[in-house]
Amino acid sequence: MKLTGSAKTALAIALATVLYFGARGLMGGRGETAAAPESEKPFAVTVATVPPQPWLEEVRIRGRTQAFRKIRIEAETSGVVAATPVEPGTAVEAGAVLCALRPDAREAALREARAAYSKARLDHDAAIRLAKEGFRSETALASTRAALDLAKANLEQAEVAVGKTELKAPWAGTFDQRLTEIGAFLNVGDACGVLIQRSPFLVVGAVSEREVAKIAQGDEGSAVLSTGEKVEGVVRFVSKSSDAATRTFEVQLEVPNENGALRDGVTADITIAADRRNAHLVPRSTLIFDDRGRLGVRTVKPDDTVAFVEVKLLGETDSGVFVAGLEGAPRLITRGQDF
Repeated sequence: MKLTGSAKTALAIALATVLYFGARGLMGGRGETAAAPESEKPFAVTVATVPPQPWLEEVRIRGRTQAFRKIRIEAETSGVVAATPVEPGTAVEAGAVLCALRPDAREAALREARAAYSKARLDHDAAIRLAKEGFRSETALASTRAALDLAKANLEQAEVAVGKTELKAPWAGTFDQRLTEIGAFLNVGDACGVLIQRSPFLVVGAVSEREVAKIAQGDEGSAVLSTGEKVEGVVRFVSKSSDAATRTFEVQLEVPNENGALRDGVTADITIAADRRNAHLVPRSTLIFDDRGRLGVRTVKPDDTVAFVEVKLLGETDSGVFVAGLEGAPRLITRGQDF
């Protein structure tokens, strides 16, 4: 079959077109193979080696100072106050007389009891000699012995009654308040004054349910008082039961007070060293979240590949944040970790 002139022309144009685009395709394929995709090109990041360092977890509590022991010196017998020999604020030793009552009839009763005891002792001694010579019976001797025991009991009772007229310090401390004056009448249970133990002292606060497990007896702590004083001590007591109203637990920090400078009831900010461990201090900007929502950082492994490491926040400082979860001294990406 013979082709017309126009058909030959169309066939030539079609063949030329196929050859042209085929050649471009071959040339384009070779160009794409030679040029690597932009996403596969490595890029530069900033890396810093982060060594571990000691980290101290602190529990902060609002509290107040409290005397280790504080009691009211109360009268055990009634009477008129005859003397108040100690001024408030004075340091006293155990046994010091803080207030004295008039003995009144108690002094006379004591002299009478002493005389009766002396007579009973003489009678009993005479009865013993006569019994040895056979002039007294065993019954008579027993009777004088009983009289002597009774006289001794009455004497001891009279001495105790007179002794109660002196209100004494049961232990060494500071006579903090005087609650009576000379000439006042005290009944049994009325107070002469208040005695505070000088040292040690307590700083008492309340800790929440979330943090009470972090504190243990013997932990070190410090307190800054509203007066500007700073004291250091150890945890003496952590309550095992919470306050029904606040659901908090009482914590007592025992501190020395040899110079007697601390006062009862002063507001204080308590800091307790709850936990010591090694941790890594990293810049806040290095913390990122992965696709699963986990908090972590990116590090460079020994083969120069990047790894995501999950971390746990421990605490903050002006220099950064302390985290747990890193081991050794990793190479941390500090710039470029978001790519």
